[in-house]
Amino acid sequence: MQQTLKKQFIRCSISIVFFVILTLIIVLNALNFKHIAIHTENVLDMIIEDTREISNKPVNIIPIPTIPIMANSYSFGHFIIKLDNLGNIIDFNTELNYSISEDTINSYVNQIMTSQKSKGIIDQYNYAVFSSGDVTNIYFLDCSLEQTLFYTFLKNSILIGTIAFIAIFSLITIYSKKVVRVISQAYDKQNQFITGVTHELKTPITIIKGNAEVIGIQEGHTMWTKSIIEQSNRLNSLIDYLISLTKLEETTSINKEEFDISELMTESCLFFTGVAKSKNKIIDYEIQPNLFYEGDIQNIELLISILLENALKYSEAQSVIHVKLRHIKGKNTIIILNKTQNLDIREYEEWFDRFYRADSSRNSDSSGFGIGLAMAKTIVLNHKGNITAESLDGKTVMIKIIL
Repeated sequence: MQQTLKKQFIRCSISIVFFVILTLIIVLNALNFKHIAIHTENVLDMIIEDTREISNKPVNIIPIPTIPIMANSYSFGHFIIKLDNLGNIIDFNTELNYSISEDTINSYVNQIMTSQKSKGIIDQYNYAVFSSGDVTNIYFLDCSLEQTLFYTFLKNSILIGTIAFIAIFSLITIYSKKVVRVISQAYDKQNQFITGVTHELKTPITIIKGNAEVIGIQEGHTMWTKSIIEQSNRLNSLIDYLISLTKLEETTSINKEEFDISELMTESCLFFTGVAKSKNKIIDYEIQPNLFYEGDIQNIELLISILLENALKYSEAQSVIHVKLRHIKGKNTIIILNKTQNLDIREYEEWFDRFYRADSSRNSDSSGFGIGLAMAKTIVLNHKGNITAESLDGKTVMIKIIL
């Protein structure tokens, strides 16, 4: 029990930590990227503005604005390409000591003219297109340093996030035992109490029932002796259910063996068919043949019996209970449907809680303790499966088990 709680606690905690760290990395890098993008765009606008102001003067070198992004300002490499109205290159200006091949320039021009975008990014360059009369200027700003800084920040943030995740994972693993121990001890004490009480109740209930039967034999059964015997039987059934549920919840491992689950389902349905007829109900089953499963055959048989008994108990009079077994996506899927009343269209997770009974949504005339589905859930979880209950139309209950 403690190991199961520990694993669940670690899994839940680590999932939250991973999500938080991943979110921080994404947000920080998104903000950093946005900051760099806005800054380089502003620099490009400054270059365009400076160029337009001195466009009537013969210039070979464009003044380079300084960038106040770091304590020590640095300059961006840039160049300008002038095109005529036919798209031919008529001039090319670059800053001093900044070189770029003619083939690269022609390739960039072709890509920009084809895309017809006024702004964009090509390789490590941000570009902007500005037309004036028959002349089109294409301004290129070298952002290779900014790209390097961005990817460096990205790598460092991932590295720091990974180290933090490993450190937090280690701490959670170390201290999880202490956190879980308190819950586990309380749960174990609860189970010990239930087990002790049920065993103590067995003897007096048996005596009460026996005395009532003796009185009935000697003096004849009355409504009082019959009621005592009936309620004694109910209490004995409740005790047996509680003992079985406690044992199932304390199980840390199951006896696995491969068996024909199709045959087991068919036999169970045939057995309950007679019970259904006595209640004017029908069990309609569709079992895919030759399906095998590796698990505890006794527990799976108990699971099927609980679900069929539950469906018969809470279904409408003269209704049909549909039972299906299919092999879907590599797993055995059991579906049980029965008609009932006063349901909301939603999932009903609370049905699998101990002692849960909702008379407004289930037949109040049916006897039960609200333990059967709790046992069913425990069996399924012990087999690493999943069980759900829901109503799709407010009139039909569907219980689905995936093993």
